[in-house]
Amino acid sequence: MLTPGGLRHPDEPVRHKMLDALGDLATAGAPILGRYVGHRAGHRLTNQLLRALFARPEAWRRVPCDAALLERLPGVGIGTGDLADLPAVA
Repeated sequence: MLTPGGLRHPDEPVRHKMLDALGDLATAGAPILGRYVGHRAGHRLTNQLLRALFARPEAWRRVPCDAALLERLPGVGIGTGDLADLPAVA
C-alpha cells in the first residue's frame, strides 16, 4: 500500500474504483439511464466503452426528462447542503 498510514477504510480500493467509473461515465455529457457493470475496468476501458457506444447511434438515444422521469432519478434535488445530513460511514 502506497498511502502513508495504510487504508482509511477496509473497502477503500473498491470506493476508489467506483468513483473513477462514475467520473469517467460523467464525461458522456448527460446522465446515463442504464446499467454499468465493470469487471477489472479502469479509465481506459470505460473510455473505450463510451467511444464504442457513441460510435453506434442505434445503441443509444437521448430521452427527454419530464417531471415524472425526474422524480425517479436517484440524487435529483440533492445539494451539497444535504450531505451533512447523511450518516457517517464507518
